[in-house]
This record gives sequence, C-alpha cells and structure tokens, in this order.
Amino acid sequence: MKHLPLGAKQRLSTYRKISIASWNHPRDPSTYSWLDLPVEAADAFLKTLPTPRPSLTHYVAKIVAHCLEEHPALNHVIRGGNLYRRGQTDVFITTLLKGETGYDLSGFVLRNVPQKDLSTLANESKIEAEKLKDGTDVEMARVAELTRKLPAWILRLVMRFQHFFHFTLNTSLRVFGLPDDRFGSVMISNFGPLGLETGLVPLSPYCRCPLIIGIGRPRPLPIVRDGVVVAAECVNISFTFDHRYADGAHGAQMMKKLQKVFLNPNRFPEIFQNEATNATLSSNPDPA
Repeated sequence: MKHLPLGAKQRLSTYRKISIASWNHPRDPSTYSWLDLPVEAADAFLKTLPTPRPSLTHYVAKIVAHCLEEHPALNHVIRGGNLYRRGQTDVFITTLLKGETGYDLSGFVLRNVPQKDLSTLANESKIEAEKLKDGTDVEMARVAELTRKLPAWILRLVMRFQHFFHFTLNTSLRVFGLPDDRFGSVMISNFGPLGLETGLVPLSPYCRCPLIIGIGRPRPLPIVRDGVVVAAECVNISFTFDHRYADGAHGAQMMKKLQKVFLNPNRFPEIFQNEATNATLSSNPDPA
C-alpha cells in the first residue's frame, strides 16, 4: 500500500534539479528585512542617462555594491569555518528563461561593479542576458548540460566536490567546465516584471552569497511628505542576510546607506561614476 497518492513524475528544469540537490532539512541562517521606497527620484535620475538605459535593477546593484565596499562585513566568503574578505565586489543578476521544461532560473555576474558606471552595467547586462537567452553562454550551457545528465543524488555529490575545491581549497575547476566564482558578492532578483510586489528570497547553499536582494513591482502606497499623507509609487526591496557573516547592526548600517542613496541620487554623484551623469547632477543639484 502506498503512503502517498502520486501523479506522474515531473520533468525537472536545470534550476529545480540544482535546488533539490542543494537543500536538506531547514538549518539555514537566513535573516529577513525589507524597505518600501518611493521610486520618483530614482526614475527621474535614470531617465537622464543614455541608452541602453539602466533599469532599477542596475540602480540598486550599483548602490548595493557601494554599500558593500563601505560596510564590508557582508562582503566575505566562508572557507573552512573562517571568513575571508572578497577581493572585489561582483553582483549576480538572476534571469528568467523559457525552455523545454518551462521557465528556468539562470543569471549572469557583473564584475567589479563599484568601478563601473550605470551605462556600462546596462550594456554588459544586455549582452549577457542575450547570450543566456540564445544559448551562446558557453559556461552556463556546460552547467545546464551536466545538470540535465545527472540524477539529483549524483548531482548532490558533484556539488559537494565542487564546493570543496572551489571554496575550501580555493581551486579553479575551469578545466572541468565549471566557472569561477559564478555568483559573486550578492545576488539580485527583480521579480517585479512577474507582477509580484513583495518577496523574500532564500539563501542558496551552492552560491556562498551572504546577501540576496529582491525587487518587487512598484505600486502606490501612502507616505508622509512634509507632514502630509500622500500617495506615491513605491518599490519593495527585500534583503536576505546570512547571519553567519554579520549581525543585525551590520545589516542595518548597509540598509540605511542604501535608503539614503536610493532616495537622493543627486547627493551622491561619486557613487555612480559617470562623467555624463556627474554633469547632469551638477546642473540639477538636489534642492535639499
């Protein structure tokens, strides 16, 4: 007699298979928080930039990368029970793909984000996203092919092997077709285009990112402006912190700085590092 009534066995997407191989019983250190922020200043700022025009995702990525440089407690990696400072700040952007098994979650990494302006990030993102969608990203194609061929229980062993060499020994596995530091310092998932207004994203055991950020769909919310309650378009930005890396005080420092820059980009021209942008900011100083 069967314990559970079951239907047909389902085909697994690449990400779903990796997820099954990654997680065991809940023993994770996730700490969640979020901000609801008016997007008026951010939208106005982004509209001044040339094409390909940066999106809200790039805007958040640039600010978060700066915050990690300024508050590096969350820009470490755990190796052998010890914390090591990352040599640079890279940001992974998740991307939703349509494949044979339906929707699949993938993404690309933007390297050295604090050293690049928003227009450069937008251009790099456009190129990388197109490579993922048309299947010309060689590294991801190899990972997807390997994942498709292996059953989940063997994939789990392979991922443990990869973790040991990549993180414990800090050894490259490019000779086996596995990319180096694929996920970087922080992951950003913009699920707003899916119609989701809020969401808390789980930490992924296989990526060793201590911070994952979710961006929802902007929607009107009541806010207080000059002592008066008004309606404003706001976006929910969620944060999932790994408690092993930092405490609430570290996360609060980073979130406060992110909020300050997000709401007042004209006050922080040095963060966005773009001559055209800085010229625009100089000619349109913040009235406050």
